[in-house]
Amino acid sequence: MRIFGWALLWAVIGLVGGFLAAVAIGLVLFEVFDVSQREGAAAMGLVFVIGPFVACLTALATGATAAVVTRRRELRREGGDVAPRQPAPRGVRAAIGGGLGLVGGYGAAVLGLFAFYQLRGTPYFTSYGWALAASWAPFVTAAAGCGLGLWVALRDRGPAAGVSG
Repeated sequence: MRIFGWALLWAVIGLVGGFLAAVAIGLVLFEVFDVSQREGAAAMGLVFVIGPFVACLTALATGATAAVVTRRRELRREGGDVAPRQPAPRGVRAAIGGGLGLVGGYGAAVLGLFAFYQLRGTPYFTSYGWALAASWAPFVTAAAGCGLGLWVALRDRGPAAGVSG
C-alpha cells in the first residue's frame, strides 16, 4: 500500500506540474514565434489538448519512477540494508498536522460561506456585525483547524497495538 500511495502522490504532482509547465512553455513559445491569437484558438489548443497530453505523460513517468524507487527501498529495508522505518519526529508531525488543519479549516469556511451565499441568494448583509462575522469566519476556522491538526498529530497514542508491556 505504501508503494501505491507514493506512486499516486507523485503521479498527481506530475500531473499538475506537467500541465503547468506545458502551458507556461507554450505561452512563451507563442510569444517568441508570434503565433496569432485571433479568437484564442492557439491558447485553447494549448490548454485543452497539448497541456493535458503532456500532463498525462509526466504523471505516468513520475508515478512509475516513484513506484520503482519506493519498491527498491522496501526491498533494501527487508534485506536489512536500511534501518526499519521510524515514526516521524514530533516537530514534523506538528508541522504536517497544523498545516493540513490550517488549509482544511480555511477551505471548509470558504465552502461554507459559498453555500450560505448561494442559499441566501446574495452575498450582501444588512448589518455590519454579520458582515464582520462572515469576513472573519475563514480565519477563525483556519485557526481552529490548525489547533485540531496539532492536537491529532501530537496526542499520545498509548502503547503500540499488539505489543505487551
